[in-house]
Amino acid sequence: MPFVHQPEYIPGIPAATITTPPNNTRVENSVFVTGTAQNIGGDYNLWLVLYDYSTNRHYPQDGPVALSSNGQWEMTTSFESSGRYDITALAADQNANESLALYQAASESSGDYAGLPALPSGCITLASVTVSRT
Repeated sequence: MPFVHQPEYIPGIPAATITTPPNNTRVENSVFVTGTAQNIGGDYNLWLVLYDYSTNRHYPQDGPVALSSNGQWEMTTSFESSGRYDITALAADQNANESLALYQAASESSGDYAGLPALPSGCITLASVTVSRT
C-alpha cells in the first residue's frame, strides 16, 4: 500500500485530512468525502477541488466546506466522466476564496462547469487522495 503523506498538525497553521474515500480506490459517479480540519476559519476557508487528469482542469466543489465544532467535515462530490481524479482539500485565503466562490456562482448561473486551468494563488493544498471513476 503506498504511503500518502499527511502534514503534521502545527498549532496556528491550517491542516486537514481526507478520511474517506481511501487513496487509490474506485468510485461511482458521486462519492461522500469526509475528513477533519484544524485552524480553518478567520484567514482561511476549506474547499474541496477535483482535479481531472483527462482534462487537466480543477473543479471546485460547492464551498466553502462547513466544519462542525469538532473540526469534522463532509461533502458529496460528483464526477462527470470516467477517469482518474485527485480529491484535494485546500485552505483558501480571502482572495482565493473569492475567486473560487465567483467561479462557483458563474458556473451555477450558466450551467457550464468548465473547470479552472489552475488554482488561484492563495490556495494551500492540505490533503489529497487519488481515485478512479468507473
